[in-house]
Amino acid sequence: MKKIKILFVDDDKDFTEATTLILNNAGYEVIIAGDGRTGLQKAMTEKPDLIILDVILPDINGFSVCREIKENPELQNTPVILFTAISAESATYPKNIAIHHKADAYIEKPASPELLLEKVNFLLTTSKPKPKIEAGRPKILLVDDDPDFLEATKQILHANRFDVITAKDGEEGIQKAKIENPDLIFLDVIMPGKDGYTVCYELRKNPQTRPIPIIMLTAIGQQLSKPEYAVDIAIDHLADDFIDKPVDTQTLLKKIEKHLLFR
Repeated sequence: MKKIKILFVDDDKDFTEATTLILNNAGYEVIIAGDGRTGLQKAMTEKPDLIILDVILPDINGFSVCREIKENPELQNTPVILFTAISAESATYPKNIAIHHKADAYIEKPASPELLLEKVNFLLTTSKPKPKIEAGRPKILLVDDDPDFLEATKQILHANRFDVITAKDGEEGIQKAKIENPDLIFLDVIMPGKDGYTVCYELRKNPQTRPIPIIMLTAIGQQLSKPEYAVDIAIDHLADDFIDKPVDTQTLLKKIEKHLLFR
């Protein structure tokens, strides 16, 4: 059986040796790189299943390496763990930087072998697209920060024989779109963190999620001097359709039928 391949990028030889032993003992094949540029080259040639990446490297920082990986169409779906001791006590900025550079996980050094292997196993499991739950049942991703709206809409969709995945903010929505490969996405505009328009545009930039129909679902038009601007903005961010809240069930189902008919 072919071993899962992990690329480990770190210039600390002792730490690299210890971590390689942990990963080898867990059954993984480990490829080593001592700097960022070598790491990028080995990522391209070796096509690892996962990359563990230090932040402080002798040539380019790990944040930048991570962004280059995630912007490369051949590598962008490879999970990346940033692994470093750069943070001061209680500092959250390095983790935030890691998130904005599209890292899939961030671990502070020193970390226990159990924590490292837990993160590795989780990312290797969730990063692979999952098969459809049931043939003939379209899968819909519903992204909204209103738990009551999520639950009510989920029940409507379930009653009409759709499988439903939910996400409570934009970042979670982007990750679940990549992992679950839904047939259609309903996306709210006003959410904590990234707004829905930005999320829509990012999904359109990613070759993996680009073909998925996206319907913006929001009450933002009520907050604008000209409500029609809400639709114009959605179109400019490459949405396929737009529904104003509160949502009528029949309208919701007609939009689904319209956008799933030719998929």
